Amino acid sequence: MKRKMIGITAGYISGLFFASFFTDLKHLLILIGIFLSFMMIGKQKGLSVNDFAVFSVSFALAFMLCEIYTHFVYNDIISYDNTEGSFSGTVEDYDSYANDKACYILKGKINNICTAKILFYSDELNVKYGDKVNIEKCTFRKISGDYIFDSEIYYKSDRIFLTAEKAVNVTTENTNAHRIRNFLIDYRERIISDFRINLGDDCGGFLAGMVFGEKRLLDSSVKTSLYRTGIGHVMAVSGLHISVMAMFIMLILNFFKTNRFLSFAFVNIFMAFMVIMAGSPVSAIRAMIMIDIAFSAKLFSCRNDTFNSLAIAILLICLENPYAVYSPGFLLSVAGTFGIGVFAPYMVKKFPNFKITDRIIRLFLTMLCTSIAVMPLSMIYFDEVSIISPVANIFIVPMCSFCMILGMIYTITGGLIPVLHSAGGIIKIILFIAEKVSRLKFAYISCGNSVTVKTALICAVAVIIVKVITENRKYTAVSIALSIGINILCSFLYSNINRNIFTVAVLGKENNASVVISYGKRNYIIDLSGHYKSPQYVGKYLSQNGIASVDVILLSDNVNSLYSSYSSELGFTDIREWYIIGNRVPHKKGKFVLSNINIFEAENSKYKIRYYSGVLTITFGNFEMRILSAKSGISENRGLTVFYGNIPKDSEILCDGKNIYLDEKEAVSYQYAGMNNFKTEIYKDGTYKIIEMK
Repeated sequence: MKRKMIGITAGYISGLFFASFFTDLKHLLILIGIFLSFMMIGKQKGLSVNDFAVFSVSFALAFMLCEIYTHFVYNDIISYDNTEGSFSGTVEDYDSYANDKACYILKGKINNICTAKILFYSDELNVKYGDKVNIEKCTFRKISGDYIFDSEIYYKSDRIFLTAEKAVNVTTENTNAHRIRNFLIDYRERIISDFRINLGDDCGGFLAGMVFGEKRLLDSSVKTSLYRTGIGHVMAVSGLHISVMAMFIMLILNFFKTNRFLSFAFVNIFMAFMVIMAGSPVSAIRAMIMIDIAFSAKLFSCRNDTFNSLAIAILLICLENPYAVYSPGFLLSVAGTFGIGVFAPYMVKKFPNFKITDRIIRLFLTMLCTSIAVMPLSMIYFDEVSIISPVANIFIVPMCSFCMILGMIYTITGGLIPVLHSAGGIIKIILFIAEKVSRLKFAYISCGNSVTVKTALICAVAVIIVKVITENRKYTAVSIALSIGINILCSFLYSNINRNIFTVAVLGKENNASVVISYGKRNYIIDLSGHYKSPQYVGKYLSQNGIASVDVILLSDNVNSLYSSYSSELGFTDIREWYIIGNRVPHKKGKFVLSNINIFEAENSKYKIRYYSGVLTITFGNFEMRILSAKSGISENRGLTVFYGNIPKDSEILCDGKNIYLDEKEAVSYQYAGMNNFKTEIYKDGTYKIIEMK
């Protein structure tokens, strides 16, 4: 093993993964199998006993430290789950929302005993970083994931495990601490406001995303177009951003012939400011560490190795935070850096580089290798993966980088250099291209099902095995091409097979219900409860299942707000008809059908869908399924009944395996209580299968 640091990091990160994710007997057997395979292949490749010892000790140390942290820190904190108590702490971070609402990350003590970081959703408290928040009484809950957002994993990577609910007597104290950070954040907000005022919401929001990693300002359809095109990563402050900004600052300093050690200090200060203004994402911290290593090597006339630098950055981050392996941003950043800095140079090493056409092909292959390195993780964390990202990255990312630099010039000079309109013109072109490309069906594949994800992981392992065993670029390239083809074919076949199954998906937050009915090329959306988040749940489901057209969207409540939300969330979905219950027509363009008698029907020879006065009845062959409000009482239907909304107290609850209650409060002891976001596959023989979606 020529580079010990890579072996140490490989062992350490493997230990963290197995301690975090692979905890049952099945996974233990997998671990033993992988270790034996590693021993056999390593011995064949000439690894020494010392090499195996380094890897094994590093693995065992990581496993032990992660277990210790879990036992003495994580378990101690979540022991307060579902208990009442007090909390006193300081503001670590916060996000403001509409209607004067906010989410705070507080670091302090539970009951003056246990040190912890918690989430606290409340009305705007008018506090800043470092200010104190005291909660006299609240209920602590373990953070749990949701269909549209796995908040448990997301916050676990930042060591936040609890949320405070039902808070009573909340007081605050302004401490005037963290003045530099508060100044930078306030300054960032002013610059973002300038972006949006001068360029409009879409262009200004995109520039804010590129410069500061602020994605919440972008319309959902715009974000979809960027990710489908394969350039969504430019809105995550990571290696690309930090590298471009650092190189830009170095060019300015070199122009003024600044001392190299002083230049190094200036670049570090600038990168620190950038990381703070971006919210200190772990991907940006990783990039900063790697750039520091590269610049330090240049300062002291040493050779820099990207693989070693990446290994050092990973090890430092994971030593400080053993739960960093839960962070999608960290893992994607590592995979992308490995792809562009290690894997791509290896694959294109012997490719000619003389003609301009050779250089373009090399660039394309580099982008392709980067996309390949990121693809397995992308298929785990995203509902769709871009197929054309290598091409888009060649032509569009340089435009994004130029706009990013213009945005930074405006930020650094406080707007004294008027560059925003130049950036805005280029961004309009980028968004136009992304919008057109994202409507091409071959530009992306849907990957929101376990079959496609497992196939991607198996193919990734197969490619690694081919590379390690053969050490041949051609064989590796062939295995990659076959893997991509298999993944595309798998996604296509899965989508088409699913179309032949009559499916009813019940989606929404808590006990609310929006229903998506699919069979063949027909798709219907029936929004029963009118919750403002329902369009997000429906949009995710359509993306996961590759549904590009909807025959009917029926709205029965909150018509105007829901129409706007569905139109935005399903911006790339062909909606043929809107069906409005009542006589309230949204002031928008659309194909509306009004119903003043609260009835909607759609049927053919195989199925019938009927909505009448809040009750949705679905018939497929001889099987009948009803979805209705829990206030309606017990249905006489003996097929399958889903009750949404709150169950009235002291009401009769029938649970014989054919009833599902979305409200868990009154039906907590039953198997299907509180289970929203599931789909029911109904078969021709009248049987059905319930699949929970997480």
